[in-house]
Amino acid sequence: MKNQKSFIASNPLFSTFKILSFSIFLLIACQVEAAKEKKSNSEDLMELSLEELMTITVTSVSKKEESLFQASSAVYVITQEDIRRSGATVIPELLRMVPGLQVARVDSNKWAISSRGFNDLFSDKLLVMIDGRGVYTSVFAGVYWDVQDTILEDVERIEVIRGPGGTLWGANAVNGVINIITKNARDTQGALLTAGAGTEEPGFGSLRYGEKLGKNAYYRAYAKYDKRKEFSETSGNKGADEWDATRGGFRIDWDISEKSSLTVQGDGYYGETGQRITAVLSPASPFTGTKDDNSLVSGGNILARWKRELEKNSDIELQFYYDRASREEFSFGQTVDTFDLDFQHRFAIGNKQKIIWGAGQRVISDYFKNSFSTSLNPATEVNYITSAFIQNEITLIENQFKITVGTKVELNSYTDIELQPSARFLWTPNKHQSIWGAVSRAVRTPSRTDHDFRLNFAASTGPLIFQSRGSENFKSEELLAFELGYRIQPNEKLFFDVTGFVNQYDNLSATETGTAFTATEPAPTHTIVPSILDNNMTGEAYGIELAADWKTTETWRLSAGFTWLKFHLHLDPTSTNTTAERAEGNNPEYQFNVRSYLTLPHNFEFDTAFYFVGDITNQDINAFTRVDLRIGWQAKENVELSLTAQNLFDPNHPEFGNQGGITATEVPRSGYAKVVVKF
Repeated sequence: MKNQKSFIASNPLFSTFKILSFSIFLLIACQVEAAKEKKSNSEDLMELSLEELMTITVTSVSKKEESLFQASSAVYVITQEDIRRSGATVIPELLRMVPGLQVARVDSNKWAISSRGFNDLFSDKLLVMIDGRGVYTSVFAGVYWDVQDTILEDVERIEVIRGPGGTLWGANAVNGVINIITKNARDTQGALLTAGAGTEEPGFGSLRYGEKLGKNAYYRAYAKYDKRKEFSETSGNKGADEWDATRGGFRIDWDISEKSSLTVQGDGYYGETGQRITAVLSPASPFTGTKDDNSLVSGGNILARWKRELEKNSDIELQFYYDRASREEFSFGQTVDTFDLDFQHRFAIGNKQKIIWGAGQRVISDYFKNSFSTSLNPATEVNYITSAFIQNEITLIENQFKITVGTKVELNSYTDIELQPSARFLWTPNKHQSIWGAVSRAVRTPSRTDHDFRLNFAASTGPLIFQSRGSENFKSEELLAFELGYRIQPNEKLFFDVTGFVNQYDNLSATETGTAFTATEPAPTHTIVPSILDNNMTGEAYGIELAADWKTTETWRLSAGFTWLKFHLHLDPTSTNTTAERAEGNNPEYQFNVRSYLTLPHNFEFDTAFYFVGDITNQDINAFTRVDLRIGWQAKENVELSLTAQNLFDPNHPEFGNQGGITATEVPRSGYAKVVVKF
């Protein structure tokens, strides 16, 4: 009987049942009380009808403003209200609510985030932007999530496109696009102070101040500091992944005239990011070593965007940004300078056609500090991407049926010319339903790593050094995607959004064993056994993504997301690789989440989130559930207090395995208190 009770108590289904039962009981009790008193706040998204929520403007789908309901793509919007009531303190944690995204925390400061598969520490098929500025590193074609941050209260929304966006956004927008959009300075006037502390975050805080400049210009400036503790390894040993960061920035928005505007913004940051890493340190015994390393990270950016309306349904936009990112680790160092200039023009031909076209130039200069374990050859290089795109939206039946066709042409340093065309349709038989479909081609162009990387990943007596190497012959990875989506609002309280897709991949990367050779430097003389990158794998992926909203009453809203993903990878029959196909197990087959936003009497809020993630077989990660809880109180009109508990019913669990020698740690149960003051 004792063993039986132990089994029941440890069974995840039983734990889930307890969680759901407790939540439902508490929600019903609170709802009865909430019916006695309503919270009046016209600016709260909880007060909007679902029909109004579906008209939220998105811009990442077609580079123009359009309603979410009218978008011919699988797009999900994380609103400011979602952000505020999520209890998250960093951007990656917000992305868990998006169906179709795979979000796994590797350690305290690292995340593996991808869309529709291929999840990895550096997911190279997902384009991430902040206000239209690309934030992925061109060295690895991935994102360092520990340095992508801002004051979350200043984020207006996060637009997430699942599926290819290469026609407008170019290379790396293969399986998805994330655009983090901050508020206009006009909407952040006055002062904002946030402060908090918790079990895993000893202290964090931010200060922002905004004011009017002259007649039609506004600015804001901010500073932010965060400090976070280390997590624990699966063995129970303390990890070495503590981190802290200091960040500051500004934004100016100026309405030059009724038809033109200018935005200038910039950020700078400095911090230390910890990790425990195992690397090949020398060709002499003992070869490898494990080191607790505090990486120094720093960088900054400046962006200017000018818009001008030429006439009705016609405008131009010119954007320039410069970004510098530096990282100093014990095994390597890197500094990357990016210069980017983009122009676009939107106009109409009659009442049936809306055309947008543009061109861009990006120049990337990098410097890599090499070591025996990790190197790029050459250590410094300048690369470029020259691009142009055109897209035409054609209305065939007014307010009912339209098609969108277009393509992007890119000329890059590695593979010369790449084409990324797409064709989409949108059918809206009535104002409560929309059906869309798309066929798209997208490419992931080679990064510096793919061409020039050298990583010594194992060693043995002899001495023998096993090395991963890039290849000058590496080609772009290709995707042909087929998508079909359906949105319906059956009544004023319910909304469903479902997408199905089939992806066909070609020229995927996998390594092949090369011919061993002898190296004399550094001493002693040693033999190198190379594994050389090649385009020797193909694959298919298909799945279903579902998002739902249910506004049960004026004070209680439920949101849910569901993802089913199947992956199949196939090595070339002549391949000698025996492990690359296992990467299909880097993604859970099933994921779902349910989030509850309950507005209580006396300005209280009770918000809960339940997440389920299936097995990640290639990383030896068992399925896990996570429950977050937030209690908020609007003490005064300008003062908000909140208590948040994360991973409430689980003391700790791993979400991903070791990555490139970096030791993964477990996500612990945590909690924190936060105060937000506006004045």
